[in-house]
Amino acid sequence: MSASTYDQLRILYRTLLVFATVGAVILSVGIVQFVYFERPGQESGIRAHIAGVYQYDPASKKTIGPDRSEFPRSDLFAAVVDWASVPSPLVVDARWYDTFGSMRGEVGPAHSTELTSEGVIPVEVPEGFHFVLPGRYTFVVERIQDGVPVEVLARRFILVDRS
Repeated sequence: MSASTYDQLRILYRTLLVFATVGAVILSVGIVQFVYFERPGQESGIRAHIAGVYQYDPASKKTIGPDRSEFPRSDLFAAVVDWASVPSPLVVDARWYDTFGSMRGEVGPAHSTELTSEGVIPVEVPEGFHFVLPGRYTFVVERIQDGVPVEVLARRFILVDRS
């Protein structure tokens, strides 16, 4: 084996070790994040009931029409949550997320009994815009413990058309 071949193998071996080390670090960070946000043993088995997602009238603060999963950009919409379906000692919140993961409306965190008057949770139009952005919106009801979401109690996906 010549000296240049040996040097090339040494470089390849060291490069492989660097990539393996970086991969192990990334995997470790992912496991730590997973354990922090999805704490083992935290699942309660409780499910919240989302009555539906409806067109929303901001003037009257009421929902209109049937339950839908698709809306045009010009329509505002809101989720209706039956907070009575969640036991009272739990601290919960409900949030809207757009396609980019930005929060677009929320209620809580509070005990579910304190949220009974806030059963209609509308999506918010981004500042400076007249309509909601097109894409997929996610509505999530979460159980909160020590200020951190630890369990998803209900989830609903809504599609907003470009037209």
